[in-house]
Amino acid sequence: MQLVGRDNDRRALDRLLGRARQGLSAVLVVRGEPGIGKTRLLDYATDSATGFQVTRIAGVEAETELGYAGLQALCGRVLDRVVDLPGPQAAALQTANGLRASQR
Repeated sequence: MQLVGRDNDRRALDRLLGRARQGLSAVLVVRGEPGIGKTRLLDYATDSATGFQVTRIAGVEAETELGYAGLQALCGRVLDRVVDLPGPQAAALQTANGLRASQR
């Protein structure tokens, strides 16, 4: 995929994927005004993520006031696997998705 003028962004994505291939975690926030190519960068990352399982969602402006809406959209399809997580992470996901009460 050709990304004209996005060499730095492409290298950052390649580094992130390289770290993941080494078993290291990392995160990269892609943000900006509409039309600057964020989706194309994410397409590049998805195309470059050979050997990975990729799950992707799109944000909906109408849901910006709903806490954890993005997390629910991302994890909703795999919540049956929450039992495979360590206790604290499982509890956090269950709480955020309304499957259990907060233990505060």
